Amino acid sequence: MIDRLYRLMFGVLIVRLRGRNIARLLNLCARSGMEFWDMEYLDGGQMRMRMHLRDVYDLAPFLRKTRVGFAVEAREGLPFFLRRYRARKVCVLVVLAMTFAVAALSMRIWRIEVIGNSAIGEQTILNYLDEKNISYGVKKSAIDNDALELSLRQDFDGIIWASVYEQGTKLVVSFQEKLATAGGGNTDQTCMDLVAAKDATVLKIVTRSGVPLVKAGDTVKAGDPLVLGRQEILSDDEQVREYYYKSADADVIAAVVYSYEDWINPKVFSSRATGNETRQFYVSVGNWQLRFPPIFADYDDYETLEDIRQLVLMDSFYLPVHFGKIRQIEQVTVEYTLSEDEVQTLARERLNQFLLDLEEIGVSIYDKNVMIEMVDGQYHIFGEISAQENITRAVPTEMPPQAAGEEHAVQE
Repeated sequence: MIDRLYRLMFGVLIVRLRGRNIARLLNLCARSGMEFWDMEYLDGGQMRMRMHLRDVYDLAPFLRKTRVGFAVEAREGLPFFLRRYRARKVCVLVVLAMTFAVAALSMRIWRIEVIGNSAIGEQTILNYLDEKNISYGVKKSAIDNDALELSLRQDFDGIIWASVYEQGTKLVVSFQEKLATAGGGNTDQTCMDLVAAKDATVLKIVTRSGVPLVKAGDTVKAGDPLVLGRQEILSDDEQVREYYYKSADADVIAAVVYSYEDWINPKVFSSRATGNETRQFYVSVGNWQLRFPPIFADYDDYETLEDIRQLVLMDSFYLPVHFGKIRQIEQVTVEYTLSEDEVQTLARERLNQFLLDLEEIGVSIYDKNVMIEMVDGQYHIFGEISAQENITRAVPTEMPPQAAGEEHAVQE
């Protein structure tokens, strides 16, 4: 690729040789350092090949010595292009200006791509890079990839590996996040109690560690203690000698009641596209923007959609040039009244979605009593849903004041 660009820059000739001493001519030229390529034998003892423009003057003595005929069939490269269009200086200047502009733009970053993020938002990374003076248009030489990788790992606890590299005029920031810890429970050494997260009636309790305070059939209120992580160790005289701390671990399955309420207005308003739309195009280069004359119609109600695309050469040579299209789609508002069957269907869909959301958080539903009535022209859906779930919520264990002679033992 580099050789081809070099040849086109300084000029290439496609020549035809004829005569009985072509082989001798090529040997003489090779000894003097001349270069030939794409050689092709033709009928009648002739040969076609390519050579550098600079070697054509050194070839003349060898042609006379070997009596080989020489003819130029075609000319390629920048010198011949400039000569051909020497009368059109403006065009040549424009081409040269564009060449230098592209070369200058290739030294900067015009697109930033973030790969591997899930918990950390892309805009968060872009804002962080902006604080490091890394944004669109920054010079590639001003970016220290190794230092940026290190700072990403240090400043974001969720990043365990990072890689920063340039790809054309695009800066790629790739990293790997820590896997979320299953359960999301207490990660430090604080001893925890379990309390009721809501009002309920205990159905079953399975204690793995801790001191249970409730049993099946008990009714509890939100915040009531269920299982303690603090255990008392008594002396021979039935006095508290020390406390033993280990976070409580238990499942307290209880019966709970969820109240459900929904309102449905049978009069529905919706927007629909009429099929009429207008368009406007624009081109932006950096902060400068050229908008073509708008041809928008006078719509009372419309939806605006905008499509923006960045100019890219090949796969990764992005330029600060964007092409945009703005569409205005005419909308009309349609009003219609839902039938009773449609209302019931909609109410059932909303109720099923509510129940599905409960099941996704571990709630087991075993009964539901939901009714529907008409109130002031609207449908009122209400009722109660009976279910059972684990109602435990972890809170730090209360540490009593340490009395004389008492000790605290904590399970690591």
